Amino acid sequence: MILPVTPRLPNRQEFLSVVISNLAALLVAWGLYTWLALADLSLLFLTAVLACAILASSYAALLSAVVGFLTFNFCFTAPHFSLAVADREQLLTLLFFLLIAVVVGKVAGDSRQRMLALNASRLAEEQERLRSALLASVSHDLRTPLASIIGAASSLRTLDAQLTPQDRIELLDGVLSESERLNRYIQNLLDMTRLGHGELKIERDWIAFDDIVASACKRLGTALDHCRVEQAWSPELPLLYAHPALIEQALINVLENAARFSPPNGLIVIAAQHNVDAQTLQFSVTDQGPGIPFEMRQQVFEMFFIGSSGDRSLHGSGLGLAICRGMLGAHGGSVYVDEGSNGLGTRIVMSLPLTAPHKAATDEEAVDE
Repeated sequence: MILPVTPRLPNRQEFLSVVISNLAALLVAWGLYTWLALADLSLLFLTAVLACAILASSYAALLSAVVGFLTFNFCFTAPHFSLAVADREQLLTLLFFLLIAVVVGKVAGDSRQRMLALNASRLAEEQERLRSALLASVSHDLRTPLASIIGAASSLRTLDAQLTPQDRIELLDGVLSESERLNRYIQNLLDMTRLGHGELKIERDWIAFDDIVASACKRLGTALDHCRVEQAWSPELPLLYAHPALIEQALINVLENAARFSPPNGLIVIAAQHNVDAQTLQFSVTDQGPGIPFEMRQQVFEMFFIGSSGDRSLHGSGLGLAICRGMLGAHGGSVYVDEGSNGLGTRIVMSLPLTAPHKAATDEEAVDE
């Protein structure tokens, strides 16, 4: 059974594209009427048909072809301002214009639809790739510390009589360390979700940079044990008016990244300075790891980007620096990658504006609106 095709009315976009494109063609053709031949003027209305096909749809292009045909006939063929055509050559010009306009409009409109379908297909593939990367990252980054915790707890339970007090302490330290690591992974996932949905609320308060560093190092626990951490800043640093937990988490992500790539007994330097001219607090974390190639220094802030191949337990999930950029950006700050001292290692440089309370409140109200 063949179902009848119900003709539809043009939607707003199609209607506007037909009206605007044909009106523009009419005005230009009217201005060039004494300069161009009739066949050349028809090309202006053919351009209107192409514009409708590209901007709207095949249906709009076909409608534009009909409107252009009638407008061209009414305004530019003799007798003027009539749909009658006295000259046979002008009639042929009109018919050829209508034929070409219909064919070109249909082909261009269909090509547009195919391109849109191709872009939608590629977007779906990219979303699927990101979803797969997220699932792979989550499954690995959560399973690894959980396996360590289960293994240590199992040893404490089944081998209790054979363990020395030092063995028990080491196993309990391992449980604590892996639990903290697991907590950081979960926190990163939650932060990523809030950043992606625009639900990250900035609840500012006055905080000293010293306190942020001390709290971040405490939360990292044993993750920094194999490194030497040095602090370099003036005791006269101004206070930050920011969300303490978010800035602390951003610093934790950078420090954890530095510790992960640092060699045994490697030096990590946390430095800060007050940029008086820009009225910002600039702070950095420098390590002695393998460094980041220049061409990758922007990519490391993309989600799921992992710069080196190898064991994922070493290189992580590729979320930490991306979340760091999002948290600093939510405060109007920035972050970039530079090389470390004497060209050795990596230096992550972060910057936060020293915002007055009343200005910050105004900005937050504007964001809420």
